[in-house]
Amino acid sequence: MKLHHIALAIMAAATVGSQAQAAVFNGATTAGGNTVFEQTLGSDLSFDLDLLSKAPVTLNFTLESSDFSGDALTFSALVRNLTGLGFGNVSVTLSGITFASNGGTFATDGFAAVSASGSSATQAWATFTPDLTSEFYVGNPLGKAGQANWTLNLDGLHAGNQFSVTVAVPEAETYAMVVAGLAVMGLAVRRRKA
Repeated sequence: MKLHHIALAIMAAATVGSQAQAAVFNGATTAGGNTVFEQTLGSDLSFDLDLLSKAPVTLNFTLESSDFSGDALTFSALVRNLTGLGFGNVSVTLSGITFASNGGTFATDGFAAVSASGSSATQAWATFTPDLTSEFYVGNPLGKAGQANWTLNLDGLHAGNQFSVTVAVPEAETYAMVVAGLAVMGLAVRRRKA
């Protein structure tokens, strides 16, 4: 019986060892008491972000050669609002990498709803109604049906490249400017295609 358990343990270790590994997490830039807990598994860059303020959190990474073989590199985060303030929106901004064409999802714990969301190659955003006072999910950090992680596009990149993901809950004025900027970019692209 012990031999059977040992064989199962070896097989499980070999399976986990053969999974693609995610990019190397180089730490986070935080302010206002915000904290970051890495939950990365396989090729999914997954994090718990506990926000004690509306200050942005930037997660920094370096790509490895193993990131270019096997499963797609994805991002997800469980974001807890510990400020006592309502979050009307969130933005996720990439630097040094882009989102793949198949976007992920935003979801909440049910105390507020995602009333709108969208994305471009380097930014994803969502608004909440009413303002969110508990937690929300970027991608699918809890493995729930109907939610999807954000896939990162590795085209044109190579091992050693660095990139960052910034999660921010901007003030309403900042968010309005971002939406207006995205709309202008969309119109410019549409005109260029016409």
